[in-house]
Amino acid sequence: MDIKGKKISIVGAAKSGLAAARTLYKGGARIFISDIQPEEKLKDTLTKEDLLDKVSYEAGGNTDKVLDSDFIVLSPGVRPDIPVLVKASEKHIPIYSEIEIAYRLSKGKRLVVTGSNGKTTTTTLLSLFCREQFNKVFLGGNIGIPMMSFATETTDDSVQVLEVSSFQLETICDFRPDIGVITNFFENHLDRYPNYKAYIDAKKNIALNMGPDQCLILNADQKLMLEMEPKLKCKTAWFGREIKDKKPAVTIKNGNYVFINKEGSETILFDEKAPKLIGSHNQENIMCASLAAVLAGVEPKRLEKVVREFSGVEHRLEWVREVSGVNFINDSKGTNCAASITALKACKRPLILIAGGRDKGTDLTEWVETIRQTTRGVILFGEAKDRFRASLEGVIPLKTAKNLEQSVNIAYQWADKGDTVLLSPACSSYDQYPNFEVRGKHFKELVNNLTSK
Repeated sequence: MDIKGKKISIVGAAKSGLAAARTLYKGGARIFISDIQPEEKLKDTLTKEDLLDKVSYEAGGNTDKVLDSDFIVLSPGVRPDIPVLVKASEKHIPIYSEIEIAYRLSKGKRLVVTGSNGKTTTTTLLSLFCREQFNKVFLGGNIGIPMMSFATETTDDSVQVLEVSSFQLETICDFRPDIGVITNFFENHLDRYPNYKAYIDAKKNIALNMGPDQCLILNADQKLMLEMEPKLKCKTAWFGREIKDKKPAVTIKNGNYVFINKEGSETILFDEKAPKLIGSHNQENIMCASLAAVLAGVEPKRLEKVVREFSGVEHRLEWVREVSGVNFINDSKGTNCAASITALKACKRPLILIAGGRDKGTDLTEWVETIRQTTRGVILFGEAKDRFRASLEGVIPLKTAKNLEQSVNIAYQWADKGDTVLLSPACSSYDQYPNFEVRGKHFKELVNNLTSK
């Protein structure tokens, strides 16, 4: 992709937008950054990133200045239907996601993971598998390291392991994985999409450009994925407990994780008890990552060492500390009801839940029922607290807090010796925090500052 001398507008100055600005500037492009944050804050950000004197910018909103460009790069947190982007479409100015531009600038094999839950664990585990086999492995995407930050460093023999979100997949054009993965479908981001189908359709874009030379890995235990297969132009592979006659596949059989090739021959990968990760959801993540690794060329014998050592990712069912007999678990990555349900089922009881944040508008029925069965109390905070309270009133003892700090203090005072306090918000963090990582780190700081009762 020739970017030298091109005028490029970048809408959104978060991680992805800033990474795009740095890489495209180095490639000789003329960069204009447009962001809604106040000017002083944006100037401070650009100064820290050593971009202030290298780019043009506007703050406090997105004006028609964005339209003076050869193409627009859209950060994943920015809605594609904002007025200036509607105008850009009317003027036939191309709008691309950061991963689309990074794809065009990068080389090598691309293993791409999307889905509602389990993306980060699956992506991280897959990268560790690949590092056992390949010399140059890049981990990034929606996992916190923008693809653009390493796109120009890749070579023909490198492997990219990428987590991508539905937001990033909305504006792809040529982006195409060599191996794509959809972990699962659950209701999510209904604050952004008009309905569940629209959200699922955005996820399905991962296969938009995949053909006979590429392979899409799907969850055999989900009906929606089984229904997808006839419409795909690429090869498929499957993971799950009920794979039936689907192959190639990874499943759990006779106490072992087993790879089944397309001819039906079976290879034992490792004992079912070998992984450090616990919970049925993590069994799915392990099956999924193992299948992607083997199909990518990782020798099956190399997998066991990794699963015996891998203890999980930060902010996903992460044990923080025991204080006065009370265990604290950080599940800040539990940003939707399905993820929170998984955490609730995995944690030791008695259980006190801390939940809330920016409401995604999802159906709360199953979440409420799981809370009824697993917890002895719930503390609610953030923008979602009123809707959550209305759904939980009369089901479980409730308390309300102004913020996370107050929530942690209330939970600690409420908890008895032997209880578990779980932060699993079932919401995004954007009402009070820039992302779930910052929210999780704050939770851990608050817990580590608690003193014995």
